[in-house]
Amino acid sequence: MSSVPPLLSAPGVGKPSRSASAVFNVGGRFWHIDYYPNGTDGSSSDSDGSIDLYLRLQNTYKVERVWAQYKFSLLDLAGNDSYELPLETGIFRSTGHNNRGEVSPEDPGCGYAGFITKEDLEKRRDSLLKEDCLAIRCDVGVTEVTTMAVGPKNGRPASTRNYGGYVYPDGAESPDEEDDGGSHEGKRGEPDDKEYIRRCLSAQRRK
Repeated sequence: MSSVPPLLSAPGVGKPSRSASAVFNVGGRFWHIDYYPNGTDGSSSDSDGSIDLYLRLQNTYKVERVWAQYKFSLLDLAGNDSYELPLETGIFRSTGHNNRGEVSPEDPGCGYAGFITKEDLEKRRDSLLKEDCLAIRCDVGVTEVTTMAVGPKNGRPASTRNYGGYVYPDGAESPDEEDDGGSHEGKRGEPDDKEYIRRCLSAQRRK
């Protein structure tokens, strides 16, 4: 997993606002953390509620979906992990730009509505908060998914026919043609490699 150093020192714990981290690069893509001291709707009072944290993929001109693992941690005054939740896996989306070149609405990202309650944070004040600032770390690991094109086995000719899972060059006898006179009413056989070679050679001799 790629690890990201502490990026967010969000001032003003208890204010109904959002603080965004600096943009950082993991897996060839740009990300940022959004921190909500009073929840995403800002409706929590200073004395109750919880803190919300979200990891978001920055919009680019490319529309894509990205699989990533992430984990948030709160750091103590020495920079060590003091509070964290288990590793999560999420799908993040870059929504690109519209036809006018404008940035499309940002993807909501993945994270926690209620990462830590204010009551728990207050209990940890001496170890986590310094001058009303909170240090948050996010570890991110991007999963790359690729596709592979598989061509014909052993470089067989492009002009072929398929019978019962075996491929024959034009002119080679299929199991049906050899066994039942081309009626295609019998069960299609599956010859071994030696039989396949024999039929290919037979086709070449007839040319």
